[in-house]
Amino acid sequence: MQLLKQLKWNLIALSVAFIALGVVLIVYPVEVMRTACYIVAALLIIIGVISLINYLHKDITGILYRYDLVVGLSTILGGILVIIKIDQLTALIPVLLGFLVTISGILKIQNSVDMLRLGNGTWHVAFALAIVNIIFGIVLLIDPFGGELLVTLLGAGLIYSGLTDLFVTIAISKKLSEIKSEIIVTETGEEEREEGKEE
Repeated sequence: MQLLKQLKWNLIALSVAFIALGVVLIVYPVEVMRTACYIVAALLIIIGVISLINYLHKDITGILYRYDLVVGLSTILGGILVIIKIDQLTALIPVLLGFLVTISGILKIQNSVDMLRLGNGTWHVAFALAIVNIIFGIVLLIDPFGGELLVTLLGAGLIYSGLTDLFVTIAISKKLSEIKSEIIVTETGEEEREEGKEE
């Protein structure tokens, strides 16, 4: 049960992150795309430099069959390529985010089926939200808009996914808590009956 509680809070945190990213995309559509690419480039270069430093500071016997030099040079080159090709890469980010929105919808379909099997009366709401989520994601992947409008819609899609994920997560968690309470009450009643028989 502790694992389920941890999973619930992880899903809630992910939902909040989706919402926050969606808001940022709507408020700063162009800046976010380029900044994200620069952050990726910086991280690659930092990883590359650390790998090179590790390679140069270790004794030769400690680096046999290790590829710190290759990893270091490759990631530095990757970071430089990200900076050089930043315009092409910013065009890929909406595709990746649209894919995330679509996957979020597909996951919610499974959640709605889980809710149905648990006997949760709001499963049909989750199912409808999931269908809208998937349609939203597919439209974003097809990209009939382009430009800043697409980024704004991506932001809206992420906010929608985050909010609906929150709804589904809380609904399932609430139902599981009810089932747990029923089990505890049943077990307590059985124990009391057993004790009564013994007396």
